[in-house]
Amino acid sequence: MQRSAPLLLITILSLCGVTAASAAQPAQRLQRASGLWKVTPATSPFSWEICVDHERDRLIEDDLWSDFEQECTIESQHRDGDRYDFQSSCPGARLAGHFKGDLAKAYTLSSDTTMELNGKAEVQHLALAGVFLGACPAGLAPGAKKMRGGMVMKSIYSNR
Repeated sequence: MQRSAPLLLITILSLCGVTAASAAQPAQRLQRASGLWKVTPATSPFSWEICVDHERDRLIEDDLWSDFEQECTIESQHRDGDRYDFQSSCPGARLAGHFKGDLAKAYTLSSDTTMELNGKAEVQHLALAGVFLGACPAGLAPGAKKMRGGMVMKSIYSNR
């Protein structure tokens, strides 16, 4: 019995280490390469440039659903090469997302958000394309967005 206790403790500690490693990097945390990215929505004329810091980047949270990691639960997900699809449940809605591309060069990201409105299911579709442009220009802080008209929005990384 004395020999099995240390073995059991080692097994438990190693499982805790695996769990902690998985929790630190959830599958839905898509992170772009550091530098300047141009993001263009398919259904809007308002593109923007964002200075990305890879360590603090959260593509889904930043471009699809604020506080996604805290509010939503991934119900299913699938990766196949450069494609990642997921279905999630969020407060008052279901979010289906589709990513394809290279987080160091270019990508497309689309989503369908389904919510009930006046007893009917309503679907909001969003599609964007991101292209890496190179180094961030001087004066554009990591996480800051420069809108098409030149207005700069403060860093989205302030709480990270």
